[in-house]
Amino acid sequence: MGPIARFLGDIRANVVTLFAAGAPVLLGVAAFAVDEASLHLEKRRLQSAADLAAIHAAANPADAADRVRLVLGDAGYDPLPETILVQTGHYAPDPSVLPGNRFAPDTGPINAARVTLRRQGTVHFASIFGFPPPQIGVVATASASPKAAWSIGSRLASLDGGVLNAVLGGLLGTELSLTLLDYNAIADVDISLLDFLDALAGEVELDVGTYSELLASDVSLGAIAAAIASASGGNAVFVQLAGLVDDSISVDMARLIVADGLAGLALGTSAAVEASIDALGLLSAAALVADGNRHIDLELGAGVPGIAGIDVALVVGEPPVAGWFTLSGKGDYLRTAQTRLRLDISVLGNGGGLGLLDITLPVYAELAPAEAQIASLSCPPGRPDQGTATIAATPGILRLAIGNTPPSAFLDTTSPLVITKTPIVSLLGGIARVNARADISMSQTNPIPLYFTALDAANGTTRTATTQTPVSSLTSSLIGDLDLELEILSINLLGGLLSGALGTVETLLDPVSIVLDEVLMVLFGALGIGLGEVDVAVHGFDCRNAALVQ
Repeated sequence: MGPIARFLGDIRANVVTLFAAGAPVLLGVAAFAVDEASLHLEKRRLQSAADLAAIHAAANPADAADRVRLVLGDAGYDPLPETILVQTGHYAPDPSVLPGNRFAPDTGPINAARVTLRRQGTVHFASIFGFPPPQIGVVATASASPKAAWSIGSRLASLDGGVLNAVLGGLLGTELSLTLLDYNAIADVDISLLDFLDALAGEVELDVGTYSELLASDVSLGAIAAAIASASGGNAVFVQLAGLVDDSISVDMARLIVADGLAGLALGTSAAVEASIDALGLLSAAALVADGNRHIDLELGAGVPGIAGIDVALVVGEPPVAGWFTLSGKGDYLRTAQTRLRLDISVLGNGGGLGLLDITLPVYAELAPAEAQIASLSCPPGRPDQGTATIAATPGILRLAIGNTPPSAFLDTTSPLVITKTPIVSLLGGIARVNARADISMSQTNPIPLYFTALDAANGTTRTATTQTPVSSLTSSLIGDLDLELEILSINLLGGLLSGALGTVETLLDPVSIVLDEVLMVLFGALGIGLGEVDVAVHGFDCRNAALVQ
């Protein structure tokens, strides 16, 4: 056997030989493993820094870039990463939107920040093999959405016991006989928002679930009244009211309370938000947006000379944006419901040669939705006692008209009222009649800013935005601008008496201009609605810390 054959056949020291041949490969794999682990650790460290930077940036978007650099410096990045991109914008936690699309940069209202960092990684062995250091990139998005609990149009401006009994009783589907002392006893009762919602969940037997589920449901007006009584600590007047309410009337809770800030919170999480609301205002608002009977009979004006009585019909439309109360952030709106009243005012007086005249004057009062928007909101994380908010409020357009419109059109709040002339009195046994029409309105075009602090919320302060036109001048103008027309229906020898008919009717209508302003104020005040004004109250601030969202 030759030397070569013997060498090939010799198996001694083959392990050493194989190790010597494979060692470079093993060392290369080990080197890459060390570099890979090092890069992974470096990326995790960079991601942690980006997360912390995004949280700090979201807590103060106006100073986001400086806050990011400060956090990176404190994290030991000196020099700072080569690429630092800080974007502020709006984050909407909408489950119907893909997570990557929920953050919209440079879009208001700003409530979030996204931080993108890139830097060259560090390798220990890869460069030996000619591989350049790779780029490491991370992204973090955080959101801090301070919220305010606030309401619009919630004040009961009039505590006239008789009127409230008629108006509130009619809306609640019952007859009320509460005294003015009873109303005064509950006028200043505030209840916790979440205590009320928890009590309401018990009334509708929703034992497990979220506040979102409760607010997305229809509940009976009786359940709402019972929950208010419970949240008030068993106030005797509210307990009495709860026992009288028509339980067949239902309320769409989304038209009463909008609380995006409670989305996903489990029932019973009462420590989440500290906000108190006016109990009587809540009950009246619930009655106003309920689906009950809207016709109310009131004996108003009977004590005024020349006024025999006033019959009232009420229609409430659906708010363009639902809700009387909300827990929301900057940029969010609340709008009141459109409200229509028809007042058939009976005027009885001596028409001289025309005999006793019985005039029925149909007056329409339409209050378009008032609206308010959170224009600015400041709420340091964890410090609701330092919260402030500016709410831009615009009172609704008030329209007053005298004339005729079909009942179906009066009930349809989605279409504007068309007012035509209507007969208001028949003369001399029907040989003639007087027709009438008037139509005037007032509005406030520019929003009025209302400023609130945490102290205002604690004190239950209500602020009012008012139009420049006094309501009293509008009601007097309605009668003053009344277009009266004498219509002769048949030829009669008594026709000569008609020459002064229009002047006589105008004289008999004079008391209407005096009483109409007061009647409208009392009626809308009993509904918690201001004429030519809008009431806004902030009930508390929700100042949670910023949190990572992506």
